[in-house]
Amino acid sequence: MLSLDLFGAPTARCGDGVVTLDFDADAYSCHYYPVEHGWEAGAEPLLPIWREPEVSDDRLEAGDPRLFLRAWCAALTSFFRKPIRSLMMEAMHLGQAPFQRSAAPAQNLAARFERMSLYLPYRASCLLRAYALLHYLSYHGHRADWVIGVQLFPFRAHCWLAIDDMLIGERVHLIEDYVPIFRLRQS
Repeated sequence: MLSLDLFGAPTARCGDGVVTLDFDADAYSCHYYPVEHGWEAGAEPLLPIWREPEVSDDRLEAGDPRLFLRAWCAALTSFFRKPIRSLMMEAMHLGQAPFQRSAAPAQNLAARFERMSLYLPYRASCLLRAYALLHYLSYHGHRADWVIGVQLFPFRAHCWLAIDDMLIGERVHLIEDYVPIFRLRQS
């Protein structure tokens, strides 16, 4: 099922301004006078209260390194020169045929993914990292929502994974200044 939200232009109120994510142009636009763009003066967005999961076991299992490398290879080969809409459309089809069903909860798998990521020779952008983690979780039979957040002063964008209000592979203090502008629901 294709999310119709991927064909719109989601908007979020950030402080005294408004940010729009334009999937067609693969770009953000910032508006500093929200009243001119249909927002009521003083209206503040209702933000989710994120929580960090309790990780009970982050020890690697036998197939984890293989699936980790496979997830990064899949993410890297389909990531570059693609607009975010295409990546999200591909992400919607992940997990339809997992390689190995895991009884471990998603937060434990994300902790394993983070541990193995320490040995990569590069630090990936949040977009690429979230995309690779989505692959890794799907290989284990798990799904997570892909969230994009923005901050206006100064402008920054960031993305992360979540299941309901629980962060997957992210820390609350790193995203507390971001307002969610889009969430690809999968969990």
